[in-house]
Order: sequence, then structure tokens, then C-alpha cells
Amino acid sequence: KEIFLTGSTSKLGRAIALYMAERGVRVVMYTTSDERFEKIRNEAAKKDQHLLVQSKSLSDGAACKDWVIGKHCSERDQQSAPRGAVFHQFVVPPIPESRKDCVYTDLPAFKLPKDAKDFRSCEMTMERGQVHACHAGALVHSLEGWDHHEVGAIDHTRIDETWEAAIKHGFSLA
Repeated sequence: KEIFLTGSTSKLGRAIALYMAERGVRVVMYTTSDERFEKIRNEAAKKDQHLLVQSKSLSDGAACKDWVIGKHCSERDQQSAPRGAVFHQFVVPPIPESRKDCVYTDLPAFKLPKDAKDFRSCEMTMERGQVHACHAGALVHSLEGWDHHEVGAIDHTRIDETWEAAIKHGFSLA
């Protein structure tokens, strides 16, 4: 029903905010930029704009159990989250796991399809044959032959379509 989102005006943070608001989730967007916040809020459908709320202080997340982390969050910053909070991360490198009373999720990652061959890259923090979700998205984009631009602002209305294409091509969650 509610998330506290850091890195909320980044490329992926913006897409997460719009995607979640479209699904009825209240998104408390941690950003000091009124201009960037308003720009994103104005992108949302009129019926969803009230679900995007600006926060200029980490203490605004004190009652929110789900923190979606897209910007480095120090040990001190994490103290603003309530006991039992879940830190869902999309920041690289991952944040330090400093609280024993909270849960830290892994960075979103995909296993490459079993029949994938000739990949000449690896992720230092992941097992062989795994890539960050953003890299999987770029691969899916190419495999599908999509001609819309893949770099820049993420089209949040195509997130589910990209997920379905990833599964179709044999990607699986790591």
C-alpha cells in the first residue's frame, strides 16, 4: 500500500514511482528537488497524482515498512526506517546490511537462458550466468527487435511487457 523510495527521480526511480502509483500504491518520493518531483508527478495520470508524495527527509519513511533503495543509504540513513523494514535495492553497489532487525533483498538479477551462448561479460558480484536486471532488459530489448529507444527514460507502461518477454526468452530470476 505504501513505499518509501530513494533515488526517486533517477531513470529507474521515476519508472518505479509511476508504475507503483498506477497500481494504487502510495509512493513517498525522497528528493530535495521540487522541480524533478513535480515533473514526475505531472507525468502520472490525474487519478494517481495524489499517490506521489514528496519527502525531503528520511524521517518521513519512519512508518513505512517497505523502503525501495535507489540511492546509497548509509548505516546512519537506515536508522530512519522502522524496525522490521524491508530494504528492496536497485542501487549498485548494494547498501551495507547494518540492521539485524531489518530485511535486505538482493539486487534484482536474472539468470541467462540455459541455451544462451557466447556472452563475454560477467558481473563481479554475481554468479556466472547471471546479469543485473537492467542488463537483462537490454538483452530482451534486442531479442525482441524493439525499435523504441532503450536508453533514457524508462516507459513504465512497458514494464510488464518486458517482464513477459524476458520469461518467453528463458530468463529467470536469480
